[in-house]
Amino acid sequence: MRFTIRYLSYPFLMVVTLGAAICLVDTSFPQLLIVPMVTVFASVYVAVLERVQPFYESWNRSRKDVVTDATSSLVALLVVSRLIEPLFLSGLFAAAVYLSQELDHSLWPTGWHPAAQAVLALFVGEFFYYWMHRWVHGSKAAWRFHAVHHSSERLYWLNSARFHPVDFFLDDIAIVFPLTLTGWTLDSLSGLIILLTFYNCHGVTMHSNMDVRLGPLNYLVPGPETHRWHHSRNLSEANSNFGGKVVVWDLLFGTFYKPSDRRPPEEIGLADNVKMPDSYLGLLIAPFRYSKLPSRSAPEQTEPTQPAPAPTL
Repeated sequence: MRFTIRYLSYPFLMVVTLGAAICLVDTSFPQLLIVPMVTVFASVYVAVLERVQPFYESWNRSRKDVVTDATSSLVALLVVSRLIEPLFLSGLFAAAVYLSQELDHSLWPTGWHPAAQAVLALFVGEFFYYWMHRWVHGSKAAWRFHAVHHSSERLYWLNSARFHPVDFFLDDIAIVFPLTLTGWTLDSLSGLIILLTFYNCHGVTMHSNMDVRLGPLNYLVPGPETHRWHHSRNLSEANSNFGGKVVVWDLLFGTFYKPSDRRPPEEIGLADNVKMPDSYLGLLIAPFRYSKLPSRSAPEQTEPTQPAPAPTL
């Protein structure tokens, strides 16, 4: 049982959810229900396995974060995705149509199978996301918003959606802006559904407390084994593994980090032992109230030091 969960649970989840999405997009099944359906399945699947076989027992204990993370998920889904994104996308669609008309063809290979388009969109979008993520970690202004995500002191399935709306929107710009301008999102709903299926289901697993081993897949996707280092309080460890869904850009640009001589840190969160508010409202206003939040600019590789006394909000 332990071996099965450790080595087969992630491949099984990806095969089931992506297989379902690929099969359903070409049927009469309501397309808009596919992503929510597979996301709920993935969330329940991961939540159960975290209890059955956790990576760290302590990460299964609530730290006044469940309501906060659940609220963040709802805001991301209902406010950002349903109200802000349509306004942003409408402008991009208009620009994409204009470019297609001027060039007399689409920049995107719309004749490809939707699954192939989704794979291409994954790598293209992740290139821009990777650089946005690296910039955010080094930007004093942008880091204040991204710090909300790193304020989690444990990793479990639900905090994959702990993002400040400003940070969430920056990620959207990095991924959606270039893809839309190529014309991909103009007539590629099936490919978009397949891509979002992978994004959501992998994201839940990436932040999970499941005791899994991805083996060679660690050099293809940033699973929990590598992403846990990105949440370290030690900046020489945390300023690595910036890829959200593929590892190729970390490997190419020298930011892949997966030491084999020790486990990822159990005590995670912000550097210098900074504490952020527990409530979602407190996290929303923290970037505007807290002017001394240290940035995540990558220092030289050093051994972890004893944390300083904890500044609080």
